[in-house]
Amino acid sequence: MLIGVVLVFTQQQRPSLVLRGKDLAERSPSPERESPPSPAHPAPTDKSEEASVQLLTSDWVKLKLRTESEFLRLFRPGDHAALNRLTSKTLRGALEQAGVGRDMIDERPGTVAAAGVGHAPVQWKIQVPPRASLFRINDAVTQAILVLGGDVIRGTERPAQIAGTALDLRVGYGDRVTHSIMVEPNPAIVDAGAQIAFIVLDLDRDSENVYRSFLESPIPFTFALRPDLPSVSREAKELRSAKQEIFLHLPMEPRGYPQVDPGKDAILLDLSQVEIEERMNRCLANVGPSQGVITRMGGAAVNDPDVMRAVLKEVKRRNLVFVDAHGGGPTIVEELGEEMGARTLTLGGSFDGATGSPAAVRARLKQLLALASQRGTLVVGVKANALVLSVLESERPKWLAEGVEVVPASHLVL
Repeated sequence: MLIGVVLVFTQQQRPSLVLRGKDLAERSPSPERESPPSPAHPAPTDKSEEASVQLLTSDWVKLKLRTESEFLRLFRPGDHAALNRLTSKTLRGALEQAGVGRDMIDERPGTVAAAGVGHAPVQWKIQVPPRASLFRINDAVTQAILVLGGDVIRGTERPAQIAGTALDLRVGYGDRVTHSIMVEPNPAIVDAGAQIAFIVLDLDRDSENVYRSFLESPIPFTFALRPDLPSVSREAKELRSAKQEIFLHLPMEPRGYPQVDPGKDAILLDLSQVEIEERMNRCLANVGPSQGVITRMGGAAVNDPDVMRAVLKEVKRRNLVFVDAHGGGPTIVEELGEEMGARTLTLGGSFDGATGSPAAVRARLKQLLALASQRGTLVVGVKANALVLSVLESERPKWLAEGVEVVPASHLVL
């Protein structure tokens, strides 16, 4: 009885459970998409209800979403339209966080049926760029429906209609499916514009002029800090004060170890999972709050499944980005990242103009920008020196005009 009273009171007094953003795409209403709204929940009259939504990640908001879902299922079991609307809004918010905007969701029953999606009150067909992670989309949908007290009733992969692999999901409550969702890669879909991230490596505080120039640059760099340097705490504090993004430059076992030494607290092949976690915790504690991890050396470590499972487990637990920068050769980082749901990137190029001319540095920058435009995103390692910074700042207006945006490295992967 007490629980029922709390649910009723929360339903009557609750504030908005989701953040509503700007409408991303106008669509004509489809009466077959959801059941007609009940008198207790009249249809919205403004566009905000038709806007894209973003699910909040705080425990309090999750509790409120779960409370509303429980209320509808316990006290208004026949009002399927209200529960469908709540589920749709929550799923859209989770998908938006996974990089799937509202304009990518096609809810026309005919189109959905042609894609092979089964019968359900709400049927979605979602087309994504080929490089989109089906694992992350699947995880976003799964976590959102679990928040509401529902479940993924069925989830399968199958060949897509155009190319690649499609994800077929059925979600709902108990044995009642509320949403059928088909996610397909489409080579014709490309991300708007291109994004490139520059990770500054080996920034030397002893070179005061270069250090200050990078620190005060309007370009949103990401700075990789070595945890074993005596000046790391001071540098990290100054970078955070300047609102710059910081990555841990994590030493990892290279090929040729021990002749090639990665440094103190390196992640080595013969360490246990507990020892790897302890070393990562010490390194991260030395650097302080960080947004990601980038490898220092590591050609051997990034190809050891046990080592990388332990590393990526800690990366995921802390919600960090892992950048594989070991250089050429094979790696299992991307594959394990997909499997574990960890956010990973691979260094796509390097930029070192220490011994070059301004013309050579500009030519290399042109190559990197062309590669970013081709791929959609690119992460580049930058050796800190005055010439590189000068060229980057002088060429910035040109590449912005060409539609290439410079962003912190953590922004390249959701």
